[in-house]
Amino acid sequence: MNQAVLLADAVDRLAAQADAVGHLARDEGGFAAAVAAFEAKDAHAFRWVLERLEMLEHCELICEWVRIKLCVLRCIEVCGPPREGVKPPSLAEFSQAVVHLASNEKLLRRVVDAVSCGDADDFHAALDELKLAQYCHLICHWVCLILYRRVCEVICSPQRLPLSDAVSDIRAAAQVMTRVMANEKAFATIARAAIALDCETARTAIEQAGFARECEIICWVICSWRCAWVCLELCLRPVPVLTGAAAVEEARAFALAAHQLAGQPRALGDLVRAIVQRDAKAYGEIIARFRLSPYCLQVCAWVCSITCAEFCICLCRNPALQPWWTTVGYFDIYSDIDSTSGKTNKGLPAPSLGFHGGPNFAFYGALQLGGFCPSTSPVFSAVPMKYRFLYDNGSGTAKPVTGNLVSPVEAGTRIINWPQNSGGVAGAALMPTFQAVWIAAAPTPPDPIPPAVGSAYQAPSAHYITPDADGWVVVDPDAIGGGFQVLMGFDTGPVVPGGDPHPGVPAGTAVPAAAQRGGTNLSITFQATRVTTMPPGTGPDYTNGLDKIHINNWTEVNELNFLEFVMGSLGCCTPIDAILSVQFTADHEEMDAGAWSLGISSCSVSAPGDITPHVSGPGVIVSSRGGSGTIVEDTSKWLSCSYTVTLSTRPGLTTGLVDRAVWNNPLTFCICGH
Repeated sequence: MNQAVLLADAVDRLAAQADAVGHLARDEGGFAAAVAAFEAKDAHAFRWVLERLEMLEHCELICEWVRIKLCVLRCIEVCGPPREGVKPPSLAEFSQAVVHLASNEKLLRRVVDAVSCGDADDFHAALDELKLAQYCHLICHWVCLILYRRVCEVICSPQRLPLSDAVSDIRAAAQVMTRVMANEKAFATIARAAIALDCETARTAIEQAGFARECEIICWVICSWRCAWVCLELCLRPVPVLTGAAAVEEARAFALAAHQLAGQPRALGDLVRAIVQRDAKAYGEIIARFRLSPYCLQVCAWVCSITCAEFCICLCRNPALQPWWTTVGYFDIYSDIDSTSGKTNKGLPAPSLGFHGGPNFAFYGALQLGGFCPSTSPVFSAVPMKYRFLYDNGSGTAKPVTGNLVSPVEAGTRIINWPQNSGGVAGAALMPTFQAVWIAAAPTPPDPIPPAVGSAYQAPSAHYITPDADGWVVVDPDAIGGGFQVLMGFDTGPVVPGGDPHPGVPAGTAVPAAAQRGGTNLSITFQATRVTTMPPGTGPDYTNGLDKIHINNWTEVNELNFLEFVMGSLGCCTPIDAILSVQFTADHEEMDAGAWSLGISSCSVSAPGDITPHVSGPGVIVSSRGGSGTIVEDTSKWLSCSYTVTLSTRPGLTTGLVDRAVWNNPLTFCICGH
């Protein structure tokens, strides 16, 4: 797509949008209701309004216009009118501000909430603490873009799509921009191309640097930065601060005024060119001609946003074909794993996750790493692809996931020629047949031998691929779907210590701090490149990664005993009469995200059931790691029967596919008379 086509597409969308919102604005109540539903993110109400006005087919056009307009009003509300003499930052400076904003989660949440609610005081206070006050308008537009970017997808979709969390999205975007800025040469080229909206040059730089799958986020940053400072540059004039009903009425007046542009494609084209070229004189003349001066900033934001959206379509082509690591089990590495803790930030409804995998679960054991790697390069035609994973446990040296670190996973399926199944007998004809493809550590079973003609039919067993010494896996050229989506199994056991912690303490005694076991933070990097040798001094064609994932392979301390058994001369045969002293110790780093409990059960009604202490008290210590101590029960009036005390523990741990199960430690005693 060259720039002429890009601009023409922008003009077409602007014309359609001007016509749609102009018709909506004719109904004062309907317009106000649609804006209110958007702000409330109420998809049902928004669609109901448009359906009543027979405008549901224009949902995306109207919703996008409302989003852009709302962000203009909101940023004037929280930042005030634009000020003269403010030098716009470079893309590098703005990107650094985006990264810094995400570095403090508490202040980031205040910023997001302030933009969402229009709280100018809290917004300025948070920016002052972050030392980002000079970027007020740009930060506001960036946050507003992320805050509402998916709302229209949710509102205008007939399916019930979930809304993403703005804070998680902003932090994920900051991680991407950190990696992009680290490639100074590529970033400089992208920045120069962004100023001119030269998508061809920017796309080449992004693809060659291996950031193709991060393209969408890069483009959000470009558009937020470019439109904010260009419009402030073109519209430095007094702007009223409007809120509530006044803001809605002003938006409606703008929609009615802009409606005249729907039938003026030449004027829209001139507007687009003036904004792309930052031609203040040409822009001002068009605004004055159509009597849109009161809406100078709104017109610019609208035209620039749509034009930049077309730029992103040009920039980020065929994203599904790019190699990209996306998941650990079911968890997205950017939106579902907290960048500060390395743990899950939410629970997921997958059936195999018995406890939803979170929030705040650490990972353990063998991890399934998913995403996509095509069998041939997306850029270099017919050139085979390979990929690998590297990990770093804090040593500063990345090591490949290979050898005994590879746990077996089914990467995909391929088609091979195999004898036909003729009623349970292998026929002479060869037929295309599905064969599973697994990635596993050596040694692996050999490829299956086809059954002889006339012998009993046997379906083909799996084909195995073993990563080489450097961890590289060559994608099977016959893989169905054009590549692998399950990329690797990573057994963290040999890398991160674990097993039985052996604290050496009896039941009822707290585990000393020196004996408490904790997890390890890893960083994991995905690399994909052509099978051909990489030129000296160059890296892989594609790479992305997870800066922190917290791994804990220790089992918990789960110790249970009775003081009467310990002190009694008959040991565990010591009779229980008037007193039962339950000694317990439960300890694990991730117990606070999981659960533990202590209970006494029996068919007798005397059993008290749950006796779990929830706070520390005499003889009992309760902490985020679990608890320990002795609980004394008066059994003098209990019925003669068999009783079971059970200490149940479950740390908050997941492989991403399966959660750690409950460990039930039962101990039985009997009361045979008093």
